[in-house]
Amino acid sequence: MKDKEPTSLKVIAQSTRPYPSTPRAPPQTPRAGPRYFPQNVLTEDENMDQSSSFTPDPASPTSPPNTPTPTPREIVGPTPPTNLLTMQEFKVTTSKPPPASNDTLSTQSDLSNSIHAPGNPMVDQPMEASSTPPAARTHTAEEDAILAHLALAEANRSVLSQNGVNYRATLPQFTPTPIGGFPKVHMAHSAQIFDHLDNKVLLSWFQVNHPKFMVRVFDQSGKDVAEKPAIIAERLRASIAVIADFVHQETPPIRVSPPQPQGGRGANAFPVGFLVHQVPEETKNLILSQRIWSSTDITFEALPFGCSNPPELLFCLSGFTTSDTDIVRKAVVDVWSHDDNRNHIEDTLSMCGFPDDELVYKATRDFISSTRVELLDFKITGGLSAPRFNIFASSPTNDAKTWTDLRGFLNILEYPTGLEGCGIAAALSPCQLCHSLAHPRGLCPFPQVPLWNGPKLTTRTTGNSSRQSGRSRGGRPSRSN
Repeated sequence: MKDKEPTSLKVIAQSTRPYPSTPRAPPQTPRAGPRYFPQNVLTEDENMDQSSSFTPDPASPTSPPNTPTPTPREIVGPTPPTNLLTMQEFKVTTSKPPPASNDTLSTQSDLSNSIHAPGNPMVDQPMEASSTPPAARTHTAEEDAILAHLALAEANRSVLSQNGVNYRATLPQFTPTPIGGFPKVHMAHSAQIFDHLDNKVLLSWFQVNHPKFMVRVFDQSGKDVAEKPAIIAERLRASIAVIADFVHQETPPIRVSPPQPQGGRGANAFPVGFLVHQVPEETKNLILSQRIWSSTDITFEALPFGCSNPPELLFCLSGFTTSDTDIVRKAVVDVWSHDDNRNHIEDTLSMCGFPDDELVYKATRDFISSTRVELLDFKITGGLSAPRFNIFASSPTNDAKTWTDLRGFLNILEYPTGLEGCGIAAALSPCQLCHSLAHPRGLCPFPQVPLWNGPKLTTRTTGNSSRQSGRSRGGRPSRSN
C-alpha cells in the first residue's frame, strides 16, 4: 500500500495539472461574430444601408444552438458602404475618386452643403471681412516711454559702433576716433585754409560743383606742398578712395586738386589746402564727421568748403610765475569786466547788427563768461619752466571784422595779478605737424592719441645733425683738450 500511494498521488496530479506535453482540452470559449455562422445564415440584403440596426432577429430558427446573440459593437464584418454617414470617415486625398453611384452623389452633395464642409463660404470668411472693423488701439504712456527708450538705445548703439575702438575693425588703415574726439586744430581766422592761394585757382574752385571739401596734410609745410604737389595729391586720392569704397562699392574716380601759390614759386608764403571733389555725398559727410584721418601713408584734416565759425583762440599770454590756470582766468575776466574795457567790448559788438542794447549787454556777458585758459608747459635752457597760457572765448557773432577788431583790442591789454606777475600777449607758435596755432611742434597732442598712425614728434630732423656731431661751427673736427 505504501508503494502504490505515490503512484495514486501522481495520477491525481497529472489529471489535475498535466505536463506540457500532455494534450489539453481546448477551452470552451464563446464563439461570436459572423465568421462562426454558416454561410447560408447571413443573407445579403441590398437595403442594408436603410436598416437602423445590425442585430439579427433573436427568434430566427436558423441560428445555431447555444450561440449567444452578437451585439452590434462586436460585429466584425466587411466594410460598410460609403454612403453610411455613421461609419464614413472624411479624408482629403489627391487621387481621383472612383465613380460614385447616384445615391453616393446625392450624399456628397449634402455633405458639401454642410457648414462643416471645407471651403464653405458661409464659414471660411477672412477676419478682415467683418462688417465692424476693430477700433485702433492707442499706446499708453508707459508703452510710449518704452518705445522712446528703445529708439534712443538704438541711436546710441549706432554712435558707439562708430566712435568706439571697434570702429577700427572696419577701416583698420586709419586711427580710430578716440574717446572725446581728436584734438582741435586752431586757426588764425575762419578762411585760413585758403591763405596764399592764387586768385585764379580760387575762382576755379568756386565753380566746382558740390559735394566738395578741403583737406590739409599733416607734417607738410607750404613749401613742401609747392615742391611735390602731384605726389601729395595722389596719396590723398588713394586714401580717400579707400574710404569711398567702404561707403559705396565701385565709386567713380575721385579728384584732388593741388593748390598754387599767389605769385608762383617765388612767393614768400605757400598754401597748404587741397580741394577734393567728384566725391559721393555720403563719403563727404563721413570724412567731415571724423575730421582727422591718419594712416601710415598720409594723415590729413578734412574741412568744409567755406568759412567756419570764428576761431576760439584769441592770443597767448606769458609773464606769469604760476602754472595755475584758475589764477590766470580770474585775471583775464577781471580785466575784461573793468568798466572801460567792458564798454569798449559792448561798442564793438554793437556794430555787428544786434537790434537793441539788451542783446548787446547779454552778448558781452556771455562772451566774458566763456573765457577758457589752457596751459603750455614751455621750457627754457636748463629745463626751467616758463609757462604760457592760451586764452579762448566763444564769439557771439560770425562777423569777421567785428571778431578781428575785438581780438585786436584784447590783445594789447595787460593782465596783472597780485602775486603771480603780469601777463602780456606773446607770439603764437604754429605747429609744423598739425598746423595749429595753439602749440609748437614739441607740444602737439596728436602723437599721444591712442593707436596713432600719423607722424611723430621726432619725424622731422635735420639731415646733417648726425654728420655734424663732433665738429665745431666751422665744420672742422673739434680738438680735445
